[in-house]
Amino acid sequence: MLNAIAFPFLKASITCGIAAAVILALLSLATRAWPVLAGHRSVWLWSQAAIACAFVLALLPHSASYSVLPAIEIERSAVVAAKPPQHVGADDVDGADDDLDVIELLAQAWLALYAAGLLAAGARWMHAQRGLRALLASARPLDAPALAQHAGFGAEPVAALLRRGLRVSETDAAISPMLTGLARPHLLLPRHLRSFSDEQQRLIVAHELTHWQRRDPLWLHAGMLLQTLFWFNPLLAVLTRRLNWAQELGCDRAVLAGRPAQQRKQYAAALVAQLKVQQDSFCVPTASIAFGHGNAASLRARVGLIREQGLRAAGLPGKAAVAAALVSVLGASLFLQPAFAWRAPESAAPAAPPAASAPQQWRMPVDRVRVTSFYGAARKNLEDGHHGIDFAASTGTPVLAAASGTVLASTAQYEGGPQYGDVIVIEHANGVRSLYAHLSVRSAQPGQVVRAGEMIGLAGGTGKVTGPHLHLEAFRNGERIDPQRMLTSLDAYATSQALRKRPAKL
Repeated sequence: MLNAIAFPFLKASITCGIAAAVILALLSLATRAWPVLAGHRSVWLWSQAAIACAFVLALLPHSASYSVLPAIEIERSAVVAAKPPQHVGADDVDGADDDLDVIELLAQAWLALYAAGLLAAGARWMHAQRGLRALLASARPLDAPALAQHAGFGAEPVAALLRRGLRVSETDAAISPMLTGLARPHLLLPRHLRSFSDEQQRLIVAHELTHWQRRDPLWLHAGMLLQTLFWFNPLLAVLTRRLNWAQELGCDRAVLAGRPAQQRKQYAAALVAQLKVQQDSFCVPTASIAFGHGNAASLRARVGLIREQGLRAAGLPGKAAVAAALVSVLGASLFLQPAFAWRAPESAAPAAPPAASAPQQWRMPVDRVRVTSFYGAARKNLEDGHHGIDFAASTGTPVLAAASGTVLASTAQYEGGPQYGDVIVIEHANGVRSLYAHLSVRSAQPGQVVRAGEMIGLAGGTGKVTGPHLHLEAFRNGERIDPQRMLTSLDAYATSQALRKRPAKL
């Protein structure tokens, strides 16, 4: 059960990292061609959403079945491949193995490491929230009369703002003016803001109220949530910083639209003055949007855009190019995801198919044999009992051809019914056929000649099943037969429950 979670999670994490790298590279090219795109938050919101979608798509149970790439087989060492299947007794834990493969250990170790990193990232988030709450608790609330006397609210309908749920406080701490809160926004103003000119104060307050109207705190928290969930991907932090930059430029553009050059200069001067105050103070809490927050280089670029009136809307071609690029990355993450699997090493000289007159002896269809249900075992909806043999196998376990032959079918629409899920059928000598059901990946195609022990797909849980496993059926001249006729020593690898429910020899 652990591997059924660990393997997909490892693959999804790798997909998330690759998708983030590709998206960031494409956006870097796009912003060079259309520099104005860097100042629009939708570009960076779409990119973060695309990375999260790529992770979810790769995590879906049967996403690998959409891939157009063949499964990539990693050859197992001869020592490991030569080991006999392990017997699992009644007291053993379901799915446990004594000698896990390196890739299994890697997947499980990564899952444990991710959980530890998520706890650490969550602790940092909580620490930031506690610092912000302490800062707000020490501030003095400003009521309607106090706001009416504040120079920053000279042109604002104070009563209407308070009715809409805005809270305003003032602090003696040397911080940037900031807007925080989701359900009920809270505007925190520093006491030193009163030393700015009245016009500068009004522009700064207008800037923060524009953040509120654009719901920027919501998108800030969404970006921080993704950054916490994907703490292992540093590129999410880069995208979050660029989102914050775009939010600031968007508010600059909205506040300064139509204003004269003199007010634009006052606005730029307020940014510079705030940076000087902030350089001598502590850092702004990360769970807030702060006016003028940033380093000197970013502030210089921002002031340059303000003076040059370079804050304009992005054109449709640029946005369309970004959208097409993100959709392409999502499609590639789904249709080009490889399936990795171990397989036993091939012998120097491949075995020839058995002669038509020779009796067939099948090999085991999985490397680690554990029988959970025999042919003929009682089933609720089957009068004649179970139609095959079930082998315990987590999603992604290599499924091997039981004998040499030709693939007759490789389909998700098997004629036996949708309960089979993804199925492969192989025609062997003497009119014998084998059927492999509930696969997550089918790597063998109709007409393909396969050898005994060759990987034909990966086990899964497609169809009507309670969990991932491999269902094997056998036919002779079109009649269903017990696969145990071609397999030996299955009793030694069967669970006690499977042995109890097995009917008398057929």
